[in-house]
Amino acid sequence: MNFQGLEINKDLQSLLSTAADADRLPHAIILEGGNEKERLELARLISRTHVCSGAGEKPCGICPDCVKAGKGFHPDISESLASQDDAAPLKVDAVRTIRSNAFVFPNEAKRRVFLLHNMQYANEQAQNALLKILEEPPEYVRFVLTLPNASVLLETIISRAAVYSLGQQLSDSLNKKHEDACEKARLVTAALISPNEFDLMSETGIFERDQELLVLTLAQLRLVFRDAVARKQSSSAVFLSGAVNEATALSRICTLQQLMRLLDTVAELEKNAAQNANKTLLVTRFCSMLRRAIDK
Repeated sequence: MNFQGLEINKDLQSLLSTAADADRLPHAIILEGGNEKERLELARLISRTHVCSGAGEKPCGICPDCVKAGKGFHPDISESLASQDDAAPLKVDAVRTIRSNAFVFPNEAKRRVFLLHNMQYANEQAQNALLKILEEPPEYVRFVLTLPNASVLLETIISRAAVYSLGQQLSDSLNKKHEDACEKARLVTAALISPNEFDLMSETGIFERDQELLVLTLAQLRLVFRDAVARKQSSSAVFLSGAVNEATALSRICTLQQLMRLLDTVAELEKNAAQNANKTLLVTRFCSMLRRAIDK
């Protein structure tokens, strides 16, 4: 995927590129985090990717579809840009119009894209109206939604979309810490399914000295386990963690019930870590609870 100079975190770039390069971007994407300008710029970039007709990396920036989209007048990209000052921001009538337009075939591109910016201003009626088209959209329709925090949306909306977080701007040191946590999450997942019990203890020993790494790793493990659940349910699942091999291996070894227990276990461990529990006991609990979740 061609980010055309747009600066976003490496993990998000990797996730979007993997999906876009395989022409498997989700039919509905929610962009949260970052600032409003960053969310809108990325949403427009994804919209251009959906309609790009060029060969190779998308959006190519030179095909007729990209040129029109870049100038803001592609007939198959519709933008609804709500703001707090709007008299009627993204209310049900506006969404019903979007829903009706979704059943109109694309004019020029192979897809029709609807960008809904600032979904935090959509009332519950509007969200329920949108849900109907998200549940059973025409094959050619794509949605890109933006807002600061996806948690304000109805759970039914979130469950029918892929949520990508722009996060916060990190310093170099925090970026390095985040990368370390991503790598540690992959290693912990591999150790978890290893027949050698010592492997998991070996990978988690560092957490006794580095509480921050533990907290960041737990957050990444939540994504890995979520990906394993998604892969268990569908071979075409889009990965959010970047740990494709580890999540796939875990999905093959564990039952769906075991994977759901792993997610519950990580949530409990995150609470323990937030309460500044004894580090040695926490690491011991970390190993035993994860293994117990998959009956090891």
